[in-house]
Amino acid sequence: MNAQPLRFWSLLGQKAGDNRQLEALAQGAETRLGWVGEPRALAYRGGDLLLQLTRQPSLAALQPQARASLKAPWPDVLLTAGRRNEPVARWIQQQSGGRCAIVHVGRPWTAPHRFDLTLTTAQYALAEEPGNIVMLPAPLAPPRAPKGMETRTRALLLLGGPSGAQALSPATAVHLLQRFRTLAHRHGLTPCLSTSPRTPRAVERALKGEAQDLTDGSVFLWHAAQGQANPLPRWLETAQLAVVTGDSMSMVLEALSAGCLTAYAPLPKPLSLRWESLSHRLAQRLAPRRFRRNTQALLDSWQEAGWLWPLSELEPGPLPSPGPGANTLAASSLDIALEALAKLPRRHPAPTKP
Repeated sequence: MNAQPLRFWSLLGQKAGDNRQLEALAQGAETRLGWVGEPRALAYRGGDLLLQLTRQPSLAALQPQARASLKAPWPDVLLTAGRRNEPVARWIQQQSGGRCAIVHVGRPWTAPHRFDLTLTTAQYALAEEPGNIVMLPAPLAPPRAPKGMETRTRALLLLGGPSGAQALSPATAVHLLQRFRTLAHRHGLTPCLSTSPRTPRAVERALKGEAQDLTDGSVFLWHAAQGQANPLPRWLETAQLAVVTGDSMSMVLEALSAGCLTAYAPLPKPLSLRWESLSHRLAQRLAPRRFRRNTQALLDSWQEAGWLWPLSELEPGPLPSPGPGANTLAASSLDIALEALAKLPRRHPAPTKP
C-alpha cells in the first residue's frame, strides 16, 4: 500500500524575500515530491520579539484572523522563515503532539536543533550538519529559463532598503540612479527603475523627481504603486543588465536567474541610532554565531565564480559576459533543498502521559 502524501503548510510572513523562498520550496515539494500544501498568511500585532526572548511556543503575537486560520487537522510538515514565525511554528508542532516537523529557511533565531531541518546560506554563520543544517549555494527562488541576450534591450536598477547596518538615504539613492543611468545610456540600454517594500518612502519621493527623464512605464515605485502589478518579472525577461543594491540577496538572485549581467552596489554603513543598525552591530560582536549575518560573504562567493560584479568594475569599460552557471543557481539550490526534504523522517506523536 502506498503511503499517503505528506501534507504541509507554508507560513507566509511580512517579508517578501522570505515568502518568495517559501513559495519556491512549496512549489517544488508539490510538483517534484508529490506533497500537498496550503499557505497560511500570518499577520502580527506586536510582541513577537518578547515571545522569542521567553522561548515560548505561542500565537499571542498574531492578529485574530491569522490565529483563527491555524486549526486541526495539523499538517505533517511546516515550511517557515523569519524570526516572527518561529513561536507560531513551535506552537503548531506542540498542538500536533510533536508529529508536525518544522523546516526553517534562512537564519534561525531559535537554536537549530529545535527544528527538524534548517536550509540556509553562507551569509549566516551556521556550520553545516548533515540531516539538520543544509547549506544552499543561494537563497531559494523559482528556476526560470532565461532568454538569449540578443533580444535584451533594458537595464534595471533594483533598490532594496535599510538592512542591518546598511542604510539607503535619498541622497545615496539619487547618486546611484545617476551612475546607473550613465552606464545604461553608454551601452544603448533602456534604463528601468524599481523599488521594493523595504525602500523608504522618502527615497521614493527623491527618485520620482530625479527619474523624470525616464520613459513612461519604466519606473515602478512600490509604495506609490499602491498594489498595481509589478512589471519586474516582465522586465527581467528583456534585461541585459541589472544593478541591485547589496542588501538584497533575493533580488540579486532573481537577476542572476533571469540571465542578466548582474552587478551590486554596496550600501553605506553609517553609525546610526536606528534600532536595526544598533542590534545588527551588537549581534555581530556579542551574540551567538547563528545571529550573525554577513551578506558580503555570499556576494563574494558569487563574484569569485564570475557571476556577479561590483558596479564600480562595470563603469569604466565594456560589459563582460556572465560566467557559465549563473542562471542555474536557483535551480541548484532548489535541488539541494528538495533532496533534504525528501530525506526528512516522518515524526510520530509524542506518547501521552498517563
